[in-house]
Amino acid sequence: MSADAIAELRTRCRMPVDPSRRGPILLKPFFEELSVDPVTLPNLTCGAINEYLASQGISAEPVGEPEMALAGFLTWRMGAGWAFVNGSSILSRRRFSAAHELGHAVLHRDSMSGFIRDVTVSETDEDESQREREANRFAAELLMPEAVCRAREAELREAHGACPRLVLAYRLASELLVSTEAMRYRLTNLGVGE
Repeated sequence: MSADAIAELRTRCRMPVDPSRRGPILLKPFFEELSVDPVTLPNLTCGAINEYLASQGISAEPVGEPEMALAGFLTWRMGAGWAFVNGSSILSRRRFSAAHELGHAVLHRDSMSGFIRDVTVSETDEDESQREREANRFAAELLMPEAVCRAREAELREAHGACPRLVLAYRLASELLVSTEAMRYRLTNLGVGE
């Protein structure tokens, strides 16, 4: 499901996967296409989100206990969307959380009731909730495209005659600005490397 949704979103954004291109997947065009403003707040809490929305002239009932710490948050209010991520997290975590919130925006917007609050965002598929697992898969597929993973595997095999998964994971994590843990999990699921 998420692969089809990502393919459709990439088509809408005119951003096909290009395995010859080096560097991270840019998220800004996807947020723009979905009319969702990405917001990074340090020490993200429900209270910080409430304050931010109030500063934007959006009055609404509170989104949770003010001190509740969050990894990510997605909401639509008065026709506008916001995706919040914890700015105190490291870059790879912020990128995964942002892509995870994009996943909710694409896959769950019609079924959410005002907002989706993520206390944690797992970079693996270990979440108990089906909705969270779907958003995680979306984030993994968006940030770590299969075609790029397989292209880098082929390059490593051609250059060295082998492709140790851990070596490939470190290289790709650095190139795509994701965590090594998320990259290892993705490569294992794809059966890439050895």
